[in-house]
Amino acid sequence: MISPESSTLLTLCLYGAASLAGISGMMLRSAMLRKAGCWLAGLGFLVQTLMLALGFHSTLPEGLSLGAYLQMLAWFVLLCGLISRLRYRQEATLILSAPLALILFIMSAPYLAAVVKIPPQLSAPFYTLHIGALFLSLGLLTLAFAAGCIFLFLEGRIKSKQAMKGFWQDMPALSLLDRINAFAVMTTFPLYTLGIVAGLVWAKPVFGATFNGDPKEVISLVVWLLLAALFHNRLTRGWRGRKPARLAVIIFGLCLFSIIVVNTFMETHHAFIRG
Repeated sequence: MISPESSTLLTLCLYGAASLAGISGMMLRSAMLRKAGCWLAGLGFLVQTLMLALGFHSTLPEGLSLGAYLQMLAWFVLLCGLISRLRYRQEATLILSAPLALILFIMSAPYLAAVVKIPPQLSAPFYTLHIGALFLSLGLLTLAFAAGCIFLFLEGRIKSKQAMKGFWQDMPALSLLDRINAFAVMTTFPLYTLGIVAGLVWAKPVFGATFNGDPKEVISLVVWLLLAALFHNRLTRGWRGRKPARLAVIIFGLCLFSIIVVNTFMETHHAFIRG
């Protein structure tokens, strides 16, 4: 059985190499380096998939560790980056997914022994509908965040009439970035809704109430409301450009706050506890 530490190190190295090659390729306008970054990211994804399939986390006490959860989130981020690469034939989103996955892996390393306490009532359907749907929606939100950030940077440079030289010339068009943002948002909202509803259904038998004001529940509801507003305005009012890009960045920031601050430092049913 491969240890969590060794599998983490191997995947971390691949994502690190992908980040270095991809970003260097963008900065130096090297098609070869950008392509190498994409291939390394894909290889890292395959290796991580194998490691997850081997189930190294199953030997840990009481199930998954916080480190394993962060690594699974990295897997979903790369999955969405690969989907974007195949769907839109753009390297930038996949190249930017690799550093985000790398950061999650770096964050996971100290927490491979931090056990996430899971009540025994929560079994496979819970993971599929609640955690699976939420993690996939977070991966898609990462895609919306990346597209939104690039959109805002490029639009700002264009409006201020700054020169679009060097690697800026290789960036995706604003219209394509807006399409990526729209695709991510329109897919994320139903998935996030499914994850939230599944969590509420399981909350009553486990915690005694469907909603009890837990900090994680509150911020998840805020994220859902913002996503609903973005989804609604995209669908019915034809929102495009800067507004949806900004809101996607804000929503992603709230999700990071929820994962890093709420789960780690606040009193919540979802707290990460070091075993």
